[in-house]
Amino acid sequence: MTKTYRLSTIQHAVEIGTTLSLSWFRGHSRIVGELTPGIFRKGYDSPLRSRRDIEFDLITKFKLNAPSLESNLPDDNDHVSWLFLMQHHSLPTRLLDWTESILIALYFAVSENKSSDGELWAMYPDALNELSGFFGRALPKTRILRYLASEPMRNPEELKEELRLNYTPNYPIAIQPSMNFSRMVSQLSVFTIHPEPSPNCTITDLLQEEENLVRYIIPANCKHKLLQDLAALGITPRTLRPDLDSLSATLKQESRIQLYAPPAPPSCDGEWDDEVEI
Repeated sequence: MTKTYRLSTIQHAVEIGTTLSLSWFRGHSRIVGELTPGIFRKGYDSPLRSRRDIEFDLITKFKLNAPSLESNLPDDNDHVSWLFLMQHHSLPTRLLDWTESILIALYFAVSENKSSDGELWAMYPDALNELSGFFGRALPKTRILRYLASEPMRNPEELKEELRLNYTPNYPIAIQPSMNFSRMVSQLSVFTIHPEPSPNCTITDLLQEEENLVRYIIPANCKHKLLQDLAALGITPRTLRPDLDSLSATLKQESRIQLYAPPAPPSCDGEWDDEVEI
């Protein structure tokens, strides 16, 4: 059972982020209670078709149609890069978005569904990857990552033989991606990639110690103030999604601040008494 706490102020978020400085963070604007990639959520299953068939069709149709809209595309067999591209354009995949910044994750938890409680997750990625037998974050050429990215398109047994794997990877792993898109840079994006869920193999099943995985509930009545505080710290649509639509959203948000007079700055630990030569 994942340990759950309350997060209600920006000061609390900063404390969490500085304490769990090597964790990854993910925000949900509503309480979900799980960490499941888009392709494995409800709505992408059918009594008439397997989820694997649906995933295969989505990937195939995206790859067939993408060349008519974009010329700079990955090689056909670079399944990892194709997954990043599809995730970037909001197609449901077996990737789950995370960020290295708690403030960015908090923005996504409070910017929508203002009348609903939100949640924020903090995960230590190295602990997840140790369960799959390696240390650090998976890079694009990691064999387990290549298996999980290619699995929807290939025969699993042939793929294991090609990659010299003597087992079927069934745990999610944490990925340190190549920063191919400006939005990934601005959002400090990182990812987990997931096999099709099986019992006791999800992130919440695997990471039981709270220093490796913890959840914070954000009360709905705290969201407005948190969103204001995040804007004061530079976390706005314009900084997270550098395009004209986000610029407009940021300007509309700023226009709601009606009056402002500079307050006295916080003294923190008290006044500095030493004389300073100029």
